[in-house]
Amino acid sequence: MNLKTKYIVLVTSILMLVIGITEYRHLQIHKAEMLADGRGKAMLIAEIIKNGLTTIMTEERHTELPGFFKTMVSSEIGAVRLMRLDGTVIGSSDASEVGTVRAVESPAITTQGKNPLHSIQLPIYNEKPCLMCHWGEPDVIAMLSVDMPAKKTLERIRDREEKTILTFIVALLTLSVSLAIITVFLVTKPIKGIIDTMRKVREGDLKVRFLTSRTDEIGSLAESLNAMLFELSKTRAELLKCHETDMQKVEKMATVGELAAAIAHDIKNPLAGISGAIQVFAEDFSDDDPRKEIINEVLLEIDRLDRSVKDLLRYARPPSPNFIKTFIVPIIERVVRLISVQAKIQNIGIEMKPAEAAREIYVDPEQIQQVFLNIIVNAMHSMREEGGKLTIATSFNLKTGMAEVTFSDTGPGIPEHNLENIFKPFFTTKHTGTGLGLAISKNTVEKHGGTILVESRVGVGTVFRVLLPLEIKHG
Repeated sequence: MNLKTKYIVLVTSILMLVIGITEYRHLQIHKAEMLADGRGKAMLIAEIIKNGLTTIMTEERHTELPGFFKTMVSSEIGAVRLMRLDGTVIGSSDASEVGTVRAVESPAITTQGKNPLHSIQLPIYNEKPCLMCHWGEPDVIAMLSVDMPAKKTLERIRDREEKTILTFIVALLTLSVSLAIITVFLVTKPIKGIIDTMRKVREGDLKVRFLTSRTDEIGSLAESLNAMLFELSKTRAELLKCHETDMQKVEKMATVGELAAAIAHDIKNPLAGISGAIQVFAEDFSDDDPRKEIINEVLLEIDRLDRSVKDLLRYARPPSPNFIKTFIVPIIERVVRLISVQAKIQNIGIEMKPAEAAREIYVDPEQIQQVFLNIIVNAMHSMREEGGKLTIATSFNLKTGMAEVTFSDTGPGIPEHNLENIFKPFFTTKHTGTGLGLAISKNTVEKHGGTILVESRVGVGTVFRVLLPLEIKHG
């Protein structure tokens, strides 16, 4: 059963319940009125018979009583009888009832065999005409019982019930069909139009609109939908424009990257030759020769230039990871050993918090070691003036399937306007360096199927989180 059918059934059920209760109440009222009419008619006839009986008795025409009772019987009157207060029949239209005892009852419809009857019993009071014969007797001296067929009354009631049920069924069918038609034209049809519009939008047509002249809720919904589609169309146009701009930038960056890689490759070998030649020249100078210090400075600059060239090559043409299954903590320990001397010079304390249950993961140890080294060197650089503390923690989340290495420093933090740029190539706040360290690290981690997240508060410190997959091998 779909939503439309459920809606029609629910509304129809509620309305028909109300109509049914109302009709039942009206039927009960009409039934009571018809029964009251039948009883009233019976009471009226019984009063007439009572008056006739009283006349016969006061005129002392007692011998006429049996004939009187018989003449009263007709299609409207079933039986007439005169009873004492104890129910003993002393006169009746049916002579066989004389001497029998009947119950003294309140007026009601009773059934004798298959014939329903209005049974009326009227008291005969000991009034002035009766006192001549019944002096000193109780106020009620006898009961007059009149039975009138109630078949016509019950047939009218039954006919009324059948008509009410038929009316109820017709109303039910009419209401159901009307609700179905109203639902189709007022709800289902416009909603289907909205669904078709959304389907076209899902297929990529943002120019489609749902047009309606209605001013109700459906009209408001259509207006909101069209406004949303207009904004989506506008946004998509802006995104396409931005995408084209970004693609142009990417193409330019790719060209620049290839050019930079080619230049870096051409520079790398001559740099090695220059460094070797200067080292040969340096052997001709004594240690106290002033020119020796200049040569050492030149060698340091050549070394820095060589590192920059290597970073540029690594970023422009990153090598594919060589995945092996290994523990991650020993990689961190090797990096800590490499920078331990410099950390002691800068008064930086390093605390490691390895996970209790270590797990092996698929990584390229050398590449991941370089990632950790880049992050730690940046953290140490931020704490170079006053020292501080660097906490390195590892954890393994089986639900997310990721290993996490967290680097938390107590440095000055990264300003918010710089935070979104730190992974962009060539972005740096240092006087030295190429600004490629974090960009290379991000690319490396992503090639491993992971990601790098950073959080920082100025004056509090910075936290780098490196997430690497536990089970899936990438490469």
